[in-house]
Amino acid sequence: MFSEEVIQKVKEQNDIIDVVSDVVRLKHTGRNYIGVCPFHHEKTPSFTVSRDKQIYKCFGCGEAGNVISFVMKTKNVTFPEAVKVLAERIGIDIEENNDKKIERAKFDKMYNINVEAARFFYNNLRKDEKAYSYFKNRGINDSTLKKFGIGFAFDGWHNLRNYLKAKGVKEEELLNLGLVVKSPKGSIYDRFRNRVIFPVFDYNGKVIGFGGRVLDDSKPKYLNSPETPLFRKGIHLYGLNFAIKTNMDRTVIIVEGYMDCISLHQHGITNVVATLGTALTEYQAKLLKRYVDKVIISFDADVAGQNATLRGLEILKKENFDIKVLQVPQGKDPDEYIKANGKEAFLKLVNNALPLIDYRLKKAEDGINFLNKEMIIKYVNNVANILATLQPIEREVYVKQVAQKAGVSEESILETIREINKKTSKNEEKTNINVDFGQKLYLEPAYVKGERTLLKLMLKDKEFLKIITNLINREDFIVESHRTIYDLIVNYHHLPDDERNSKIDTKCAENSECTKEWINIQELQVKLGEYDVERMIHDCIREIKKFKLEESKKEIMSKIRICESKGLVEESMDLAQQLITIQKEISNV
Repeated sequence: MFSEEVIQKVKEQNDIIDVVSDVVRLKHTGRNYIGVCPFHHEKTPSFTVSRDKQIYKCFGCGEAGNVISFVMKTKNVTFPEAVKVLAERIGIDIEENNDKKIERAKFDKMYNINVEAARFFYNNLRKDEKAYSYFKNRGINDSTLKKFGIGFAFDGWHNLRNYLKAKGVKEEELLNLGLVVKSPKGSIYDRFRNRVIFPVFDYNGKVIGFGGRVLDDSKPKYLNSPETPLFRKGIHLYGLNFAIKTNMDRTVIIVEGYMDCISLHQHGITNVVATLGTALTEYQAKLLKRYVDKVIISFDADVAGQNATLRGLEILKKENFDIKVLQVPQGKDPDEYIKANGKEAFLKLVNNALPLIDYRLKKAEDGINFLNKEMIIKYVNNVANILATLQPIEREVYVKQVAQKAGVSEESILETIREINKKTSKNEEKTNINVDFGQKLYLEPAYVKGERTLLKLMLKDKEFLKIITNLINREDFIVESHRTIYDLIVNYHHLPDDERNSKIDTKCAENSECTKEWINIQELQVKLGEYDVERMIHDCIREIKKFKLEESKKEIMSKIRICESKGLVEESMDLAQQLITIQKEISNV
């Protein structure tokens, strides 16, 4: 891991205003800068950056951190990767310690083994007439086969194993990368046999795994590498290394299959990626966020494909992408369509892709008979839930469209939306208004503020630290990052304040949540002169205990409902007695 000096150097030489400005448009107001938060959707700016303190804080969603945590979260990278990004930004070299060098060497070797495996499969393809013809018959040319490194695994148990062992690769390394499988009886054999092989690259173009497809009706049809140190399902996107190379307009098309992605690339549409046999995940969305702003999703037209589209849309919406849905006519997939109709016809589909709301409204029409009054009511209720999430002007446009479609008045739809919003507002968390920004702020639970206050007092005075550590230990804290900070304060309490805080700051830097809470604790204002400190400490501990008891109460009530549904009378009575005891404890806290 990096030394404390290196981390401090990276933080000191990367001005947070400059780094944040690469992502957020900031406006100078007084001593600080404000902008629209990159971590949640908002219209009115509530994201504040301080040049003096070199920190950021959002008063809308509560995010906070420093220059390193900002890079970690916006680029979706690890702590070491963020430090390297910032180091490269200011042109300094980072020396890795021996442990880090050894770890890097191990990963480099794993990548090299995968490259050798990919070469082996690629060289096999032309040696098997059936496999080579499969791609030729599907219109894939030699240039594309080479670009994607497509290959073939012969029908044998030890072809790859023997090839790589002859190059000095150990069986343990092959097992670790999922290239071979160990049977219950202990025999080791190739994972991929009699399959065409698609190497999977990470965004840097390194081979991290493989996907294999059978050429007959064998099962499973597709087989991917298992979870390995290099390959994790739901993290990577097939073809991303190619899609980000010349993507000037920061737009990407997401398809389902390898062949859809490959075929579109061959036809000159290169901003295409594919999911790797799984539904779109939050990790993949965050990875895309580094490189694109607009996503066009094109999944299969069958029920499973449509359901995957809807799930994918929700995930992409959370990351604030500009989202559209491309629908291929006659239920064809992109590969079939572009081969039959050509590049220009497919680009026309891209240009006519439906915005998110239009797609959801169109899906709401499925199965609706507009001559049936009950179905019209169902349709209007479904649509009202969709329109309730829109801004007023956007909503007005769509309300007119829906009213004409359903044959009802605009006012009746608006009234339904108002009723939905009333119910939603009642269920929302309590909010507070920040006078500087006019933003609704989440009112954090009392126990969170209580824990922060205790940690702040431990920092302020060694006598307070002694009192608090005699009353509460790390395991009593609810927030994990607070437990970490508690330990750090105790470990470094003997150091001068500046040195202690610097040590804690460096240790917290490795975890963005820990950094966030460390900043929140430092920024917390505790007016000691107005209160009895010992009473304040006991009040904070009381809030923590109360929350834990309330959580226990909820758990017991849930168990009681389960027991009652199963007719377990005695168990229900025992749990009811426990509930009474906890309720008494809550009232006595």
